[in-house]
Amino acid sequence: MVSVEQLIGDLLVRHNCVIIPAFGGFVAKQTSASIDYKNGIMTPPRKSLLFNRQLINNDGLLIAELAVSNAINYNQATDTVGTLVNSWNEKLRNGERISIDKIGFLFYDQEKNICFEQDRFFNLLLESYGLEKVHFLSENDVQLAQKTTIERALSVEENTPVQPAIVFNTEGISKEKGATDAQVIEHPALQKNSKIWKYVAAACLLPIAFYSFWLPMKTTVLESGIISIQDFNPFYKSTDGNYSQEKISLKSPFEKYITLEENVAALPNDITIYSYKYAADLYIPIRLTKALQNTFNTELPEVKLEKQVSISTYNLIVGCFGSETNAKNLVSILKSKGFSPQIVDVSNGLYRVSIGAANSVDEMQKISQAANAQGFDGWILKK
Repeated sequence: MVSVEQLIGDLLVRHNCVIIPAFGGFVAKQTSASIDYKNGIMTPPRKSLLFNRQLINNDGLLIAELAVSNAINYNQATDTVGTLVNSWNEKLRNGERISIDKIGFLFYDQEKNICFEQDRFFNLLLESYGLEKVHFLSENDVQLAQKTTIERALSVEENTPVQPAIVFNTEGISKEKGATDAQVIEHPALQKNSKIWKYVAAACLLPIAFYSFWLPMKTTVLESGIISIQDFNPFYKSTDGNYSQEKISLKSPFEKYITLEENVAALPNDITIYSYKYAADLYIPIRLTKALQNTFNTELPEVKLEKQVSISTYNLIVGCFGSETNAKNLVSILKSKGFSPQIVDVSNGLYRVSIGAANSVDEMQKISQAANAQGFDGWILKK
């Protein structure tokens, strides 16, 4: 048996509003994808839910779905939802939290106001099915990596043995002999760092200088304006494409029209009933006799439909049958349920059964809600 909590989650995947009679309603709104640069997370589009305590009128959606899913009548489904609502109200008064699968939690705050917290792990948006959060390097990760690199470089320098600086004391030498002030030799660690940066700069500039000459001289980048990965490979040799001409026979878009006389002439002698294609979606049954096969009259027989169906502007189609008997049986069942059904027409050999007809969209909406409440789903035919 499918529970009410499961049906609420399933309905919110397909609809944007689900009302729980005498309790409240959940309203869904689609939100676009978001990027959290600080934490390095990209969230796909999703549905944001709000709980409205004022939506208490029964729209028939939840109860009809419960009746169809559990094969019970409408009154039993109404009593089941009412019992669940009473149980929820009792839990809220006792300070407990109500957990709804795929939806979230409901609870009372200190002022006895009902609060709702949405489930953060389940995405109710069908368009985002299968999409998960994408993690990328955030600003904090980049700063941490830079800090770690600097600390490792400093630790390497600290572990390198450093020779003490040599200082020449020239205080005892007289100025007459051309003595100068004390001379300090540069720290060897500083000289080492300057050499490393020279090597790094040379390693970066050499490929740039090579490809600045290679790309315009050895490739077609300047002519085509398109660059590919093969252009960076100096050992790659482009080859000319070989093309061969192939003849293609095109079929005529116009089908050959075959007359009724040609169709009957091609039939075997033991065929007594033939379905003639009078229009794109209309086939006429014709009983053949030997005299008709031998001396065929090219004039089409006058066909009278046994029953003319009055078609309104909108029809709610709930069944299509290849057998007229099955279509009539469904009409009888729908009449016993209080509807005004009819067989609308025959399309592609199928009898289409309407549960009700209307001349406006508002009337059609009422018929559709009544049909859903009885467990009948269908589609609208407009003529």
